[in-house]
Amino acid sequence: MNQKPKRTLQELDLLDRFLFDATMEDPDAYEALLEILLGEEIYLLTPPETEKEFRVSPLLRSIRVDVYSMDRTKRVFQTEAQKENTHNLPKRSRYYQSLMDTAMLEPGCVDFNLLKDTCIIMIAPFDLFGQGKYRYTFRMTCEESEKLELQDGAKRKDPHHKEAG
Repeated sequence: MNQKPKRTLQELDLLDRFLFDATMEDPDAYEALLEILLGEEIYLLTPPETEKEFRVSPLLRSIRVDVYSMDRTKRVFQTEAQKENTHNLPKRSRYYQSLMDTAMLEPGCVDFNLLKDTCIIMIAPFDLFGQGKYRYTFRMTCEESEKLELQDGAKRKDPHHKEAG
């Protein structure tokens, strides 16, 4: 069995799972992170849950998100710390979004307006799209009219760790 060498606490950074989870479990720290990344004041309604699992069926693939919480406006935040480029992050965020949405509605609910607004944040030390941006924000837009947003309440952010020069 190939074990990773143990590192001291001083050798860890915020992208290490242990330190990230331990830090983000503190509501004040998670609020501060969200405020820095989103540029707005955040007041959490629910304490951050680390390693939260979403499962639709035992026969289908589940997900485990790094941090999950909701603010006072009922907007849901899901934050991932991604150390390596797995070359599947856009589709992974789509899958995560779908399972999070599935968990928001009770069985038989037909009012899809009850879906909460969501913000999926992926923190990474690399530039996923190679455009030299510090942050990328995605919302559904119309190809025929680029300024037209679907306004489905879903937003994805990819702030990469290093400031692009």
